[in-house]
Amino acid sequence: MKTSLASLVLVAALGLAACTSVPARPVESAPAGSNQPAQSGTATPSANTPKEGVATFGSSYTWEDGLSLTLGQPAAYTPSKHAYTGSQFTHYIVIDVRLVNNTGSPWDPGIAHATLQSANQEGDQIFDSGKLPDQPHTTLLNGREASYKMAFAVADPSDLVLEFTPDWTHTSVLFHH
Repeated sequence: MKTSLASLVLVAALGLAACTSVPARPVESAPAGSNQPAQSGTATPSANTPKEGVATFGSSYTWEDGLSLTLGQPAAYTPSKHAYTGSQFTHYIVIDVRLVNNTGSPWDPGIAHATLQSANQEGDQIFDSGKLPDQPHTTLLNGREASYKMAFAVADPSDLVLEFTPDWTHTSVLFHH
């Protein structure tokens, strides 16, 4: 009975989330948050105009409510000896992530989730406390931003599609080369 009730609650929550999703729109660059200066470093956006729900690495994506995501270009990564890398792949990449909250309300990045496909295979997210800080979990006030890095073990570093889901109310966005 518990499994059935839990499944019903999950299905209802997903259905509600689908009905209340915040649409997104592509932008050339995300605005800076009040706790960070204007953009610099590897997550500099390119001057492309992605389709709705699709962007390229190195560009930004902004949802209609003002939440923005910038993903840098994937770069080669060397995991520390204590990292969890999965066991399937021997190519490792790292991606800079920048989230800016201009929604007008606090936003919690703690449930943001990313998956990656490489050469038609699911990549493995690398957990490396020796080299990579944890994903941020502190709620971002309006106008604030957070930056971190994600790493993945992949089949082919030249063939990557990353799906980023900010939370239950925002639509996912796909980043590719």
